[in-house]
Amino acid sequence: MIAEAQFNRATLDCMTALRRQLKRTLGVTIRLGDPDAVESMIGLSRDSSSAEIRELGTRLADMIRPGQDDQAQSPLAQGAIASRQFRHRQENRARLEAESEHAEAPSGSVRIYRGQVIRS
Repeated sequence: MIAEAQFNRATLDCMTALRRQLKRTLGVTIRLGDPDAVESMIGLSRDSSSAEIRELGTRLADMIRPGQDDQAQSPLAQGAIASRQFRHRQENRARLEAESEHAEAPSGSVRIYRGQVIRS
């Protein structure tokens, strides 16, 4: 299963190219919506005699490899919307920390609704 953070346009392009090559050479039809589609494509590419299919499979495996902590921390590799959401989360976190430091004794209850602090 591919994580949402690892799924981007480059990953999708590689998956579709590999899928087409597998269908053309091996006659195997893999649906991209299947939960094990990525693992199936990588497995079939390792066993293939075609160098192009093996190269596409290796590239896809490298793209979805877990443990890329530097990309998870940096919003630069993400799209524009994800980058703005990351910045918005950071600003909210800083604002909430500042409010909690300056707050004296909490009166009533505090809850979070859709990212906003609601005090009652």
